[in-house]
Amino acid sequence: MKRLLCVFLLVMVGSFFLAGTAFAEISFFGTAKIKPTWYSNFDFNNDKNDALIVNEAGLTKGQHVRAELRLGWKASGEKWKVMMIAEVDSIMEKDNADRSFYVLAADDNGKERQPNTGAEFGIERCEFTYSFLPQLELESGWNIRFLDIKTGGLLYGDDHPFVGFRGKITDSTNYEVLYIPIQNRIALKSEGPFDDKDHNDWEVYTAKLNYSFGKMEDTPPDSPFYANRSFGLTVSPFFAYSDNNSWNCDLQYYGLEVTGQTGPIKPYFEIVLNHGDFDDNRDIKSWAMFGGVELPVNKAFNPYVAFRFTQGDDDSSDNDVEGWVGITDIGRFTGLLGMDGNILGEDLGQSYGATLYSYSPERALSTNRYGGISNNGSGDNPGQKLLAIGSRGDLSGILQGLLYKTQAFFIWYDETDNLTNAKDPGKKVDDYAGTTVDVQLLYAFSKNFSIDYIFSTFIPGKGQEDVQDANDPAFVNMLTMAWSY
Repeated sequence: MKRLLCVFLLVMVGSFFLAGTAFAEISFFGTAKIKPTWYSNFDFNNDKNDALIVNEAGLTKGQHVRAELRLGWKASGEKWKVMMIAEVDSIMEKDNADRSFYVLAADDNGKERQPNTGAEFGIERCEFTYSFLPQLELESGWNIRFLDIKTGGLLYGDDHPFVGFRGKITDSTNYEVLYIPIQNRIALKSEGPFDDKDHNDWEVYTAKLNYSFGKMEDTPPDSPFYANRSFGLTVSPFFAYSDNNSWNCDLQYYGLEVTGQTGPIKPYFEIVLNHGDFDDNRDIKSWAMFGGVELPVNKAFNPYVAFRFTQGDDDSSDNDVEGWVGITDIGRFTGLLGMDGNILGEDLGQSYGATLYSYSPERALSTNRYGGISNNGSGDNPGQKLLAIGSRGDLSGILQGLLYKTQAFFIWYDETDNLTNAKDPGKKVDDYAGTTVDVQLLYAFSKNFSIDYIFSTFIPGKGQEDVQDANDPAFVNMLTMAWSY
C-alpha cells in the first residue's frame, strides 16, 4: 500500500510540472565561484596574530578558500516574473563539505557546536513582479535594490527584503518606491502586553525618480576620445526615511544623483543630506558627497579621478551627532570605484573602521550608534576625505579576453577630535589615514569560465599609525575562478 501511494504521489508531482509548462517556461542558470584568499595585517601590526574578519561566508582570517555557489531559476508570463537564487557561501573545510553532525563536540572557543555545522543552503535572492500598467508594477522579494550605487554608494544598496512599486511615467522618466523591513524582530520576553522597548525594529521607506535627457550616440570602441559627440544625462532625486526603533531614532535622507556622458567625459555626482534625532533629543545632522569623471580615451585606457566625502563629528560629548552614517554604505560595488575584493571594501572594523562593503570609517567609534551595515554605525565617526585616481580597460589588443582595473585611494579623516592617539597619548591624531592600492586582472577563457586576480594593500598613514600604534601594511590577495551558465 505504501509503495502504491509513493507511485501515485510521484505521478501527481510529475503531472503538475508537465502541466506547468503550459503556463510558463522555467529556465535555470547559475554561477560557481571558488576564491582562494589571503588576508594579512588588518590591524596593521606584524607582531600580533591576525584577528577574525567577517566576509560573506562568515568569520575567517589568514589563508582560506571561499566558495560562492548559486543555482537560480526564473519564469515569466505576459505580466508577471518570478526569479529565485539558492546559494551556499562558505569557507571550504570538512565541516561544511561533509555536512558534519556534532552532538556534544565543542568549537575552539569552548562553545557547544550546533547540529549540522555545514553551511546553510537556501534562497539568497528572489524577486517577484506583476505589471498592472507600464506606470505601475508591483515588486517584492529580497534582491539587490539601491539608491546611489551608480555613483558613490554613500546611502544605500543591499539585498534586504522589500515591497514596492515602480513604473515608467514617460519615455524619459521612471520611478521606484520601496518599503524595506531591514530588521523586524521582537523579543519574546517583555514586561507587559504593550511594552515595546525590546523591539528590534528598523524600517526604511525610499523613493527615487530618474529623469533622462539628451541623446547618446554610439562611438566605435577604438575611436579616440575627441570623436565622441554623445550627450546625455540622468538626474535622479531620491529620498529615504529611516525609522530605527532599535536605536530609538528616526531621520530623513535627501539626495541627488547625476550620471551620463557629455562629449568624451562620463560624469558621476552625488550629494546626500540627513536630518533627524534620537528620542532623548540628540540631533542628527550630517552630509556626504561624491564626484568623479572618467575619460574614455580608447578601449584599453579609461582613466578616472574621483573625490568621496563623508562628514565627521568633532565632539562626541555634545548633543550634535554629525558623523555621516548611511543605511548601507555600498562603496565596494559602486560603478566607478567599486571592486569586489579590494581591501577597503573588506572588514576593516578593527582598525580603520570601515566594515564589509563600506568605504567609510563608520565603525571607528561605538557611540551614538545608528544605521550602517548591521545597524552598528557610529554618528561620532571621524568621516572621510578620499581622493581616487585610476584606470580600467579591455586589453584584448594584447590578449583576447583580458581586462584590467587599477586604482589608488588617498584617504584623510575629516575630523579627528573623537579619535584616541595610542602612539602619542594626549596628542591630536593626524588627519592622513592612509593609502590603498588595488590591481585587478581578469582573463575570460570563454563566456562560461574566467579567472580574476586582485592584489590590494592599505598602507597606513600618520593618522592610522597614531590610532593603532602600528604601521605595517595590510594586504589582500584574492583569486577567483568563476563558472557561469
